[in-house]
Amino acid sequence: MAEEVRMRLFHLLMRAAFVFEPLAPRLLSYYTRRTLKKWQQENRILGYSTRSRRLGKYHYKTQIDLSLSSEQTAHVLERLTRRTRD
Repeated sequence: MAEEVRMRLFHLLMRAAFVFEPLAPRLLSYYTRRTLKKWQQENRILGYSTRSRRLGKYHYKTQIDLSLSSEQTAHVLERLTRRTRD
């Protein structure tokens, strides 16, 4: 229940962020880091690094570097190929 409320609030904030468009990269970075931290705690990934920056109005660049073990890589690739087949 609380997670659903947080996600709805986050989506509402993301819509409002484009009113304050220069703040959008910070919100994107926050959400990305939060998700990757959760994945790291669940041992889905070994480590991560993110960087988002504004290139121009409504144009952003996000860089995500992940550290994965061979088992984690196999799992990710399996999920990606499963999604492309469906």
